[in-house]
Amino acid sequence: MQFRFTATQIFDKICGIQPSLIEESDFFMSTPIPEPVTNSKSSAQSYDAIIFGAGIAGLTAAAYLALGGARVLVCEQAAKVGGLFNTFERDGFWFDGGIKAIENSGLFLSTLKQLGMQDRITVHKSPIGMITNGKMQLFNDWQDVENYYSDLQVLFPGEQKGLLQVKADSKAIFDLLDSLLTFPIPIMDTPTDNKSARSDWFKQRKGSLARFPKALAMMKKEMRTYLEEHIHDPNLVNLLCDLFPDGTSAFFGLGYFRMFLDYYYPEGGMQSIPSLLAEGIIEKGVEVRLNTRVERILLQDGKACGVRLANGEELKAGYVLASSDLNQALTRMIPEGILPVKFEQKMRSAQVSHSVFNVFLGLDVPPEYLNLSGSGHVFYNPDLAGITEQDRISREDYFAHVPQEISVPCMHDPKLAPAGMTGLNLSAMTSHKFLGGWMKDDHTYDQLKEACADDLIRSFEKYCPDLSKHIVFRLTSTPRTILLQTSNHEGAIMGWSYHRKEAFNRGSLLALRSIVKTPVPRLLTAGQWTFAPGGAPTALLTGRLAADHILKNVETE
Repeated sequence: MQFRFTATQIFDKICGIQPSLIEESDFFMSTPIPEPVTNSKSSAQSYDAIIFGAGIAGLTAAAYLALGGARVLVCEQAAKVGGLFNTFERDGFWFDGGIKAIENSGLFLSTLKQLGMQDRITVHKSPIGMITNGKMQLFNDWQDVENYYSDLQVLFPGEQKGLLQVKADSKAIFDLLDSLLTFPIPIMDTPTDNKSARSDWFKQRKGSLARFPKALAMMKKEMRTYLEEHIHDPNLVNLLCDLFPDGTSAFFGLGYFRMFLDYYYPEGGMQSIPSLLAEGIIEKGVEVRLNTRVERILLQDGKACGVRLANGEELKAGYVLASSDLNQALTRMIPEGILPVKFEQKMRSAQVSHSVFNVFLGLDVPPEYLNLSGSGHVFYNPDLAGITEQDRISREDYFAHVPQEISVPCMHDPKLAPAGMTGLNLSAMTSHKFLGGWMKDDHTYDQLKEACADDLIRSFEKYCPDLSKHIVFRLTSTPRTILLQTSNHEGAIMGWSYHRKEAFNRGSLLALRSIVKTPVPRLLTAGQWTFAPGGAPTALLTGRLAADHILKNVETE
């Protein structure tokens, strides 16, 4: 059975959206992959846990809870599961509306293995490409990274000394990440007695592990600050920063080339992952309700004890897990005066991360026309001057110069486009505050997004001439679209701001097991809003940690 809801049905239930916005969001909410039949008529009067938000974090938590024998309800306000793991179809072309590939695949694949689902999905290695100054570079190993830095030395001959230092520090972090990501016991696994494997790993990697103290210092220093210590040309600083949100740590920025070697893409599109998880949890007895919005978190003696739905139905549970925008869950869904004053003030004043602007194109030419060297995932730098955070807010020609993330799903899976044709996604970071904000009147908004789409297309045509002549159709999504789709504040796609002073909560490896707790007893959180920096790995990890906490306490109650 395939669930199919109209955009009008969806958004009327959520918040009574204006007709023009409904029309824009319809493609984003279409259901290309059959959703599992929801068992929404469960006879359970109460649950061990109620989860609201069926993104990756909520589904992961539900899966581990089900393995532990817990009675679980998952509520999702949209018409399908997945959140930003969202694949949609238009005229035979398939696109990913949010996440474009699996990064940190070891975490994902080990999770699916633990849940017994690894044989139900096929993933393919996705080589990453980068286009700088019109030159295409594929990243398959460290030598390709070396070649990239050599190219930068040619483009910026006065910065050779600084670039050599940046390259050396990148190599150190690269090696450290390579060590951590090859640990014989994946981070999501329960420790075993396989001490010999761990001992061998430590002996082989002690050289790179010795750099760990320096790496920790890099985690606390922002990428831009670090670069300005070694690079004098502001254009080169901007160029090296412009792939990341402002405030990104130097550790993350320098180590991202290691992540380039760990990109995978699932057959059928990114939606196949949450759909698989949903199928699995329903098979194990988890109740899943789509088009179901949680309006209130119920309390008893100051502890979370259930939820009230938008239709007035009240449901009881031992624990409530908020797998959604944490600010919304804690400041809008519980009575005033419950949260500690300083905690609430900090949350209300915290800033969110960047958003994204997408242009989806159907082309009447095969993928080879794009000249991407067989890569379905490419980062394109059209301008050696680079882009600053302020550009994302105030520069009218921003999208004519902005770095682009280019995704070609049919390059991974030919079934995702009609034969001899190509679905192309051009996307770029943007701020919710861009030119005064995306929440304008409908006429101004339509003009703005079409002008931005024109700029993105013309920019990519510098590398792929005459692209516009082959466009069969185009669609756009903005921070406003993402807000409607996910209810994420300001359409944020990575949770809290990457700036340490602006984020609500910065993650600490030493405090991960307690990070899912909130000031309200029995109310937990999971997902990219749990701590900064957010992203899919954060969602997976916190989903598992929240489930572990619930199972541990349910067993002792």
